[in-house]
Amino acid sequence: MTGTIQVGFSMHPRWSDGIGLKQFLSPLRAAGLSVLEYELDKNLDMWESFPRQMAEAQNLGMQLSFHAPYRSPYSLVGFNGEQRENIKDQYREMLDIASTLATNDEDIKTVVIHAATAPKPAQAENLVADTVLFLRWVCETYPNLLLALENNHPASEKQVKVGVERDGVLKIVSAVHHPHLRVCWDMGHDHLSGSSVMPEPEWLAEVAHVHVHDVNDSGADHYPLVFGNVPYQPWLRALKQTGMKGTVVLELKGNQLKDWPPDQIQSVLIDSIRTIIKEVQ
Repeated sequence: MTGTIQVGFSMHPRWSDGIGLKQFLSPLRAAGLSVLEYELDKNLDMWESFPRQMAEAQNLGMQLSFHAPYRSPYSLVGFNGEQRENIKDQYREMLDIASTLATNDEDIKTVVIHAATAPKPAQAENLVADTVLFLRWVCETYPNLLLALENNHPASEKQVKVGVERDGVLKIVSAVHHPHLRVCWDMGHDHLSGSSVMPEPEWLAEVAHVHVHDVNDSGADHYPLVFGNVPYQPWLRALKQTGMKGTVVLELKGNQLKDWPPDQIQSVLIDSIRTIIKEVQ
């Protein structure tokens, strides 16, 4: 099937600072970009510019997707206990933004979610319970949001993470068992977890959203597609062959490119978007 996969980019107001959103997007849209993804976290730098730019992007005809907050102080830990109401209040403030930007009942906005993470010696089964109950609450509270549970970055030596490996993500999705919960396949994280094999059909069938980014030779991720270390091409082709209907987002972090000249950044972004388009459309 063709035409079922849109291509997006993880947007931050700093990318267009000084030139304006319309001008920044013009060559990217010409290359095939149709979606912008915004991180929802009021502690981000320039946060005061985010809501205004989201509305502007939508007025320019861009589709929007979102990434739920995951950095401290945001955490799902304790949702299956005494922290539940505090966590609801904290996340509701951000999720309301995504929900409000849905223009009608059929305009379902995708929100990427990370499963719970905690310092050692946390118990993985407790983190799974926190994650499952949180996801059920969001699905029931926000019928115009489609949640996409992301396979997370591998844990550090001091962390306990759930939802890192593919099978762990699928177990959580199965436990929640809600039509508005699917999978976000982060291909860079998959590579960092040591997985380079083609996923099972069960995984491909659940993918509704993709984060694609490259990893440098030192293992730092969220770069444009310039190193060739992540085997995204066959993975994207497999999703296309399954008839996936969703979005592939070029997910970058601005600090990875802080020393690059602006003209090089623009050129590399255009090349990366064209590479993705070639594989999925």
